[in-house]
Amino acid sequence: MTTNKLRGIAYAEAGSGFPLLAIHGFTLDRRMSIGAFEPLFDGEDRVPLIPQAGSFRPEAGASARRYRRLYPDLPFMGDSEDLGPGAGSDEMLAALRGFVEELLPEGPFLLAGESYGGYLARGLAREIGERIAGLFLLCPCVVARLDERDAEPPGMLREERGWEAGASAGEAAGYRECAVVGSRYAFARTRDEILSGVAAARLGELEGLKERYPFSFDGMGREGEPFDPRFDRPSCFFLGRQDSSVGWRDALRLADRYPRASFHVLDAAGHNAQIEQAGAFAAAFGAWIGDCEAEGAVPTSGTCSPGPAR
Repeated sequence: MTTNKLRGIAYAEAGSGFPLLAIHGFTLDRRMSIGAFEPLFDGEDRVPLIPQAGSFRPEAGASARRYRRLYPDLPFMGDSEDLGPGAGSDEMLAALRGFVEELLPEGPFLLAGESYGGYLARGLAREIGERIAGLFLLCPCVVARLDERDAEPPGMLREERGWEAGASAGEAAGYRECAVVGSRYAFARTRDEILSGVAAARLGELEGLKERYPFSFDGMGREGEPFDPRFDRPSCFFLGRQDSSVGWRDALRLADRYPRASFHVLDAAGHNAQIEQAGAFAAAFGAWIGDCEAEGAVPTSGTCSPGPAR
């Protein structure tokens, strides 16, 4: 895996083939995206598929395409540079779009986003949706304002004895903020992929962004309409039934705007559903890749834009 910086945005890159851009959530960094998606690819940059008659792959096997994975750090987070004072989500979206258009100057690509990254991904789909061949949204932010989200109260459903062994008090507290399942596996991944990014974020600067968290064009709250245009390509919403950060019901309100979307609502899963339900997450991602390839939105032959020289 290589690391680079473009337009002030640091990013990691792995593999070659059809581009997949994965955007992490608020106060995190690319370790979240890498931890979630990178294990889903094999040594040939392909994705294991589950049996799907509807995607013409009843035998399962590997994806028809190889994939080039791109994992940026958002501004104010990870190794990326900060935006100017007073920057909000409009400026974040503009910076991300500029990054995408320089890194991938032409051709289609796949887009994934988690939490706030899902909010930004929806913004990109609104602006350059014609280039997005498929959209994967992991516990996405749908309603921007915290007090208007339909979310569950926090709390653990079950705990494995000894999961806190070796954890500092701060790590254990940070884990409990979003965890639904207390397990050694889930805690180890959360510490490496989630809490590590929080520790690296410039939290003081991000306080200002919280004041301008909703897009200027976002009028959706409890009563408003979503800003999303109709997106007619394969989409997947992977949601935690006990997600106390963004909830899951609000995502279902987008069903009419995403008529080709699958909605997975997983029990015993919170805002880090990709960790707490890792097997179901891998299956949902493989099913989505199979749908994208069967749709023809992801070509199975030919070349893709290589991006700028590095």
